[in-house]
Amino acid sequence: MEYISLEQAKQESGVRIICTRLVPGPWGEAAKAILRLRKVPFKVVAQAGGEENQEIVEWTKHRNAPIVMYKDESPRVRAMEIIELAERLGTGPSLLPEDLTDRMLVVGIINELAGEDGFAWNGRLLMLKPGYEKQGEKILTTPMYKDYFSLAHAERALHRVREILDYLSSQIEAQRDRGSKYLVGETLSAADVHWAYFSQMLDAYPHEQNPMPGFLRKSWGIVASSLGEYDPVLIEQRDAIFAEHLELPIDF
Repeated sequence: MEYISLEQAKQESGVRIICTRLVPGPWGEAAKAILRLRKVPFKVVAQAGGEENQEIVEWTKHRNAPIVMYKDESPRVRAMEIIELAERLGTGPSLLPEDLTDRMLVVGIINELAGEDGFAWNGRLLMLKPGYEKQGEKILTTPMYKDYFSLAHAERALHRVREILDYLSSQIEAQRDRGSKYLVGETLSAADVHWAYFSQMLDAYPHEQNPMPGFLRKSWGIVASSLGEYDPVLIEQRDAIFAEHLELPIDF
């Protein structure tokens, strides 16, 4: 992935997306894929994972990645904000269904994957919990734990991950019965794109296709090991979407 400097980004007016450098963060990878599919040109700025990133915070007023900047409009940090920008600026097939019922289902799935208390939010809690159990309260002063960890939420994280995955499995099976490989309707949607990248936290592609650092692969492995078992249709559907619509290897 080619990055531009923060200084250069401040001088640009087009779409600039701030992503965590050298890791396939699912929020950022899904956002980049949405922009590519909608044929929206963009440039990428590197954020350092787990650090203060004070210059970025001073510019955007946000610490999390991704952060999408466009002209002098307000920063966009939530999945639907980024999707809606791509829909406005892009061309080609929409990634949001015209049918209102399908559209609401797509938005709901994306929120359950990418939103607060969603799949990735709770998956991250599962990954952080062993560090807290080993080091105790002192680890809460580190940036990652200070920003993202709550013991009360961590205690229920596995339940939330399971219920979201169970729902997705049933949705995939229902779609298969209708003859569709997509999560909603008959065409690719932003829900498929998000699951394709967020599913890497459950079952990451091998290094040749997803060359993530070893420490992250080990950390993400905690999600699957915590679950024990999960429906293979989740990964089969993801693989079908990558094969037809998305780029490999994942570039970050």
